[in-house]
Amino acid sequence: MNKIKWVTQAIAQSCDIQKSLFPDFVNVADELAVEWEMALDELNDPNITSLITDQQLNTIKKLDDYMLSISGPNNIQYWNNIALCQSEEWQRMREMAIDILSIMKWEKIIPSKSQAIYINHG
Repeated sequence: MNKIKWVTQAIAQSCDIQKSLFPDFVNVADELAVEWEMALDELNDPNITSLITDQQLNTIKKLDDYMLSISGPNNIQYWNNIALCQSEEWQRMREMAIDILSIMKWEKIIPSKSQAIYINHG
């Protein structure tokens, strides 16, 4: 569950810390959502899900459901660096991520910088 832990710790941070985890050219809000979706693939592994309680899974699902509820073309305003720093939606996601860290008994620490490979479209 390394990917879920990393992205949950990243989402739980302030926007300044979140932005410091990625190169300057990255849309951090969008990237965190992509990293979250990729991390959730870990939940398809029965060896991992066997280690997670229903309550823990429900807490993860709560954040995922919320992210999905504010996704799509009609909600693009939530997926940029301005929203990351100023929107109530991102503050709510941070609080949900903190809930996940708590229920999983993971530290609320700043994770290492992302090791993702980026393509600069600029």
